[in-house]
Amino acid sequence: MPPESGVGEDVNWAELRKAWGTSLPSDYMAFMAEYGAGEISGAFSIVRPQKPGATSSDMSGMAYETVNARELWQPAPAPSGAGAGLSPVIAWGISAGADILCWLTERSDPNRWPVVVLGRHTKTLWNTYDCGMTEFLRRLFHAEFDECPLSDETLWGNSSPQFLNYREIEQLREAGVDPWTGEPDPYADAMFDD
Repeated sequence: MPPESGVGEDVNWAELRKAWGTSLPSDYMAFMAEYGAGEISGAFSIVRPQKPGATSSDMSGMAYETVNARELWQPAPAPSGAGAGLSPVIAWGISAGADILCWLTERSDPNRWPVVVLGRHTKTLWNTYDCGMTEFLRRLFHAEFDECPLSDETLWGNSSPQFLNYREIEQLREAGVDPWTGEPDPYADAMFDD
């Protein structure tokens, strides 16, 4: 999944660490440096890193999606060794099927946090996968789980996914171009009210 050159995010990781009370996994930080926040094949979003409680109107950022996931989280007693004051989940991705992908933050080492999927249309509400973000995506792209872990199967077994940074997506939509087909789209920049 080759990134476009120079699309990474400029993130103050020390500030985020202070705000969340923990570092974020190194694979996520490396992904942000190389790719930045954006979409994979129009079917999955890697969310922008944000501080908890961010007041941004960005409804697809880490803070907003973490609040959504925590509203549905079933609390369980924290195991010994859990980071003090940590909330149980932090969101990092959203699927086209409205699944929210998070890290389960019960381990003190962020690089050992498993991925949990809050499935909107899956057999169970929460499913845990003992791997990090990038390994989860690799397994998804190569269909290496027993079954698709997401409600939408667009990326299941898609061994050549395409990534677009959110800035590139916005530029294409403003130009009236569908970011995934490259075809003219008169509605590409339209915002619809509910």
